[in-house]
Amino acid sequence: MKYFIFLGVSMLVLSMGCKQHIEEEASQSWSNLTIFSERDTRITMGNDADSSVVTVYHRGSFFAPLPKGEKMKVDTIKAFFTRAEKDTIFSLVHNLITHPAKTKGFCTEFVGSLELLIDYGNQFKQIAKYSSVCNWNSLSDKTMRLHDILRSKIKKIYLGENDTP
Repeated sequence: MKYFIFLGVSMLVLSMGCKQHIEEEASQSWSNLTIFSERDTRITMGNDADSSVVTVYHRGSFFAPLPKGEKMKVDTIKAFFTRAEKDTIFSLVHNLITHPAKTKGFCTEFVGSLELLIDYGNQFKQIAKYSSVCNWNSLSDKTMRLHDILRSKIKKIYLGENDTP
């Protein structure tokens, strides 16, 4: 009789542990992830999509504005990330949203911006905005890893490599 009670309690604990693990995995299911670098580059990837879209907005700058009447030029390319790279990017972005990196200094609002967005579906999004951080790609170990993964697939696009400290 003791063995049946022990067996029953063990099965109950085991089944409760499995259900909790499944719920945690489901809560991490994301549909789209977007990274804005310096307000000029947007990287959008779908959890189930084969490719990611990189959009570059040529807005001009404070010192070299677009000529009056000229429309902003927009370039779009595709980038391909493996499932493991997407999982790593999601993990880094999620961590940068839920545990913000400490900023080391302050630059003008024109230098160093990073916006991260995770879309979990129609009803929930997580967003973080880093601004005036000089080089977002050297803000923390996580931003450096994120930059390295993005740079490995997106070679000729500006991703916030500023010369300021």
